[in-house]
Amino acid sequence: MRIALLTRGDLFPTWHGAAVKIVRTAEALAAAGDTVFVITDDRDAYWAVARAGWRRVPFGQTFRAFEEAPLLRNGARAERWCARVGYPPEEHFLYRPVFDPAWWARALYVGVRERIDVYQAEFPGYAAPAWLASRVLGGRAVAVMHNVEFDRLGQMAGLPARALRRIRAVEVALLRAMDGVVAVSEADRGRIVAAGLPDARVSVVPHGVDVEAYGGRPVDLRVRYGLGGGPVVFFHGTLHYGPNADAVRFLVEEVAPRLPPEATLLLAGMSPPRALESDRVRFTGPLDDLPAHIEAADVCVCPIFAGGGTRMKLLEYFAAGKPVVSTAVGAEGLEVRDDEHIVFAEREAFPAAVRALLDDPDRRRRIGRAARAYARARDWSAVTASYRQVHRGERTRFEPRASIESHLPPREPSKPLTMLLLVNRGCNLRCSFCDLWDRKEEIPVDRAIRLLDEARAIGTRTVVLTGGEPLLHPGIFAIARAAKERGMGVNITTNGTLVERHHDALVAAGVDSLSLSVDGLADTHDALRGQVGAHGRTWRALLRVRHERKMGVNVYFTVTRTNVRELVPVWEEVRRVGAGFDFWPVNDATDLYLKTDDDRAAWRDAVAHIGRHDREVAARAHYYGEALRYHDGERVPMRCLGLVDQFGVTYDGALLPCCVWGGDGLRVGNVFERPLTELWYSPEVQAHREGLYTSGCTAGCYNHSLYEFVASTGQTHRVEP
Repeated sequence: MRIALLTRGDLFPTWHGAAVKIVRTAEALAAAGDTVFVITDDRDAYWAVARAGWRRVPFGQTFRAFEEAPLLRNGARAERWCARVGYPPEEHFLYRPVFDPAWWARALYVGVRERIDVYQAEFPGYAAPAWLASRVLGGRAVAVMHNVEFDRLGQMAGLPARALRRIRAVEVALLRAMDGVVAVSEADRGRIVAAGLPDARVSVVPHGVDVEAYGGRPVDLRVRYGLGGGPVVFFHGTLHYGPNADAVRFLVEEVAPRLPPEATLLLAGMSPPRALESDRVRFTGPLDDLPAHIEAADVCVCPIFAGGGTRMKLLEYFAAGKPVVSTAVGAEGLEVRDDEHIVFAEREAFPAAVRALLDDPDRRRRIGRAARAYARARDWSAVTASYRQVHRGERTRFEPRASIESHLPPREPSKPLTMLLLVNRGCNLRCSFCDLWDRKEEIPVDRAIRLLDEARAIGTRTVVLTGGEPLLHPGIFAIARAAKERGMGVNITTNGTLVERHHDALVAAGVDSLSLSVDGLADTHDALRGQVGAHGRTWRALLRVRHERKMGVNVYFTVTRTNVRELVPVWEEVRRVGAGFDFWPVNDATDLYLKTDDDRAAWRDAVAHIGRHDREVAARAHYYGEALRYHDGERVPMRCLGLVDQFGVTYDGALLPCCVWGGDGLRVGNVFERPLTELWYSPEVQAHREGLYTSGCTAGCYNHSLYEFVASTGQTHRVEP
């Protein structure tokens, strides 16, 4: 579908909630496959929005000259009409499109040039050009209400009753002319219907949240702003906007003095009132890295006492897993429960509620986990499905997406959501415990990039490019660059022999880290890998990467009966050069299992030795001990967080929970046949991920996925018979 969003022009940088909502709506519709254009008060150009980003499209020269005709040249008439209706002067920019012929002309121009199917007006003032274009050119006109504007103005502006009646009449008339109207909450829907709109024409679609923006590295607030070591209470918004300005004054005057003496109140956003700043109260101004600030806070607050709509700031706090204290008005439009997703407190009780939350870290963690789950159910990709129903002429009430973690106990994620992408089959080595070198197959670059868009839409933060040998894929660097452009961390897992040849290309593509395989000292490694000299090339690559420090580097050691006595010497060498190190017993290669008493003793001694120097290895001692039972042939089902914290995709599109590429029964759909954005939330995939948790899997896995499960859930990875 071809969609035009008609809206205010102050979208970039996205420093206020309306801009975030509009930009994310456009991007989510584009990611879902729609063709999206954004028309603003810019007289020179409009925007085309695609999965790859935003592109400014100039108006044609003839049309641009037409905009200079006397009737269209300036907005003086529109300003006079805004004043005559009674809109406050600072609100005129939202209502000029009702009376501005230049706005009508821009909507018609884009409608003709881009063959628009749906005109979506963000705010009721943009409904007039949307309605005109749809009636002249065909198509549907939809209005999206960020608030019930006449109600908001009545609360905030102190306008005369006659002016409010005129404002209400104009707004209702515009909305009645629409083919569909979207309210952001049931409360707003009730207000719109009470004002005279037919109930059957009003859908409820809340604001979403950019869940994928959270889960990264928080900023060090104490270093950046010179704060003490105490807790940080955070609030953000457009600080000159009436309800936010009232909230700031309340926080400064009523809350800050009653916080613990070591705590700091950190307030972010445009137009900071610097006169209110003190040692206890700090203003940041607008932020380009807002998610990193939110994630670094201890408690977030929303003391809003007037207004309507849905507070996007609350959804942003929730997405970061932050506990929030809010007034009831501040959380209007969100179906949240006190002391489960949020803490409710009104004016008198608010300071004590904030302090009580600061004093109770266990309660903060519990509420934060529930809040994060609430936000995930309202990701933009979920919300967009409801918008697309409205565009098709259906009335809808948004249903939150079911949580994929409903079967899990309260936990901390084991890692950011990670996609293990098997980009190819084929390798330049012939490892004795692997068969991915037997033939050449690879994922096409265009399909890989489409998959990255879908992976990003479900919240993927890290992509591991593996194979086969991924550096043999001719498009590997294009895939890596595309992942970086989409904000993902990129790891390439490689045998290391081709790294020196491609080092500069790896750096230029923005690859964050490499994982290299070293499976013993030179002779042993080369024998296992089936090629003389493989160890030397891999080790030289490791030294170069560590020396130049343009990428991180880790070493993976697969333990077999032929190399177990070299585990400690290799670990010591890797530790000496400062690279990361991880190891596990070989999987699914029975001739290489640790079977003899001497092999088992060597394994136990190596684990104990490394554990004396590495606390993480020491903490996993039980897991390493159980590895011997695995090599005894036990196939007790193993539980993991596949399809929760990680998932795998093969070069031919198979969706798996992990990197056990050939495991029986692990394929749960194909992303080339059904988009990942649908498969990820499908009943069959949900049943599979719940089965991995309750019943486990016997596909032949014994690696870090298992101890990640234990660390995240606090439960054993084994399903005992």
